[in-house]
Amino acid sequence: MVLGLIAEEQHRNAAKPLARPEFPLSSPFSSPESSLPDQVPPDAGAGTLFGRYVLLLLSDVACRGLRFAADIVLVRHFPPEVIGQLNLSQSLAVQGIAIGSSGLDTAGTRAIAAGTVAPFTMAVTVVALRLFLGMVAWGAVAGLAVIVPGYHGVFQLTVLYGLSIGTGAMTLGWVAQARQQMHVVALAALATHLGYFGGVELTALAGWPPAAVPLLLAASEGLTAVALWLWLIGTCGPKSRGLPWSAALRFLRDALPIGGANYLRTLTIGSDVLLLGLFVADAEVGLYGTGFKLYSLGLAVITLYLSVLLPQFSAHWVRERRGFVTATSTAFKNSLLAAALLTPVALLLAGKILQLLFGPPFSAATQAVQILFLALPVHLIAGHFRTSLVAMGRQRQDLGLVVIATLVHVAAKLCLIPWLGMNGAAWGTLSGEAVLMMLAWRAMRTSNRGSAR
Repeated sequence: MVLGLIAEEQHRNAAKPLARPEFPLSSPFSSPESSLPDQVPPDAGAGTLFGRYVLLLLSDVACRGLRFAADIVLVRHFPPEVIGQLNLSQSLAVQGIAIGSSGLDTAGTRAIAAGTVAPFTMAVTVVALRLFLGMVAWGAVAGLAVIVPGYHGVFQLTVLYGLSIGTGAMTLGWVAQARQQMHVVALAALATHLGYFGGVELTALAGWPPAAVPLLLAASEGLTAVALWLWLIGTCGPKSRGLPWSAALRFLRDALPIGGANYLRTLTIGSDVLLLGLFVADAEVGLYGTGFKLYSLGLAVITLYLSVLLPQFSAHWVRERRGFVTATSTAFKNSLLAAALLTPVALLLAGKILQLLFGPPFSAATQAVQILFLALPVHLIAGHFRTSLVAMGRQRQDLGLVVIATLVHVAAKLCLIPWLGMNGAAWGTLSGEAVLMMLAWRAMRTSNRGSAR
């Protein structure tokens, strides 16, 4: 239910950065505080990188558990039609959150990790831009709920869930991520989810109306945002203004391709069920959609890993190109090793996991899930190359790759679903991810040759 949080923390999502960094030390984005020794140096230890990833992973598991528990409380307290209204209004609000973020968190993470902009300056700039875009997005989402007849009944809830657009803009977990202080990121996520779960419990006990749910979510996110601002003031040097308006607009322009790529990826991942519903019976859609949850879980684990890699890659790219090559190569080898060990196990256990979690009827989706599991290591490798490209400032190139891969995703599914049913949707996903992997590998190889010159 915490879709505001999910969308916000999703920037964890792919991250992306020019053969020359978009924010070189001599750029107009630099500030006097940029040279302050409060930046976290590039991490040379794989053990430390693994430790940060495990910390985020454990935090994510705990947060998912709290979200699941909150969902159970809501389902038991409200009738099905109210649950449907909550889900629909959340989905509308998430679109506004995606528009409001526009890749700014990822671009800010890259700039801070590279040491080209002081953390406080970057934080003020990103928050100001996100609040401005968020107001536009909030109005657009509310307007959509007014214009579309089917959304009239959820107008109030949509507006209230839209508060997460503002609280998400104020939340600075990405600053901690850029400084490789993942314990702050983990604690912030846990605090917000605990606050939300407590609010849901209070709603059920006090018999409050459905409108209390998005209000309490926004309150929990807001308190976490305040705590992160206090942390920023206490740890990241003197307070300062944001970037000059002209520089801030250039920063926004450079961040938009990241936001566009992230949004396309979100739409692509969600296209399976939508396209499948055009050709097959509802029962088959249900089987595939349930199995797809396991694939989505794998994607979330990979996204967490890539979010840890981005600050390290960005810092190496600006400060030491040789270190950048070493860091990316080491991470790639470790990724391949993990994929080689885990993928065969996942393929063997796919059917048993489906039966254990969802019951014997869902074993019919075993083959589709196995195909989706094959797409996970491909997604990991593609994500590794894409994160490297973003760290180099090549976010526009990355957006172009994602556009091509999205077209392949949709075309392959439209061709294969009528022929193979839900297995065709899975093969379409694998095909699209494979194309993205090859394109990203080629782009990364070309970029490394160019920088070597």
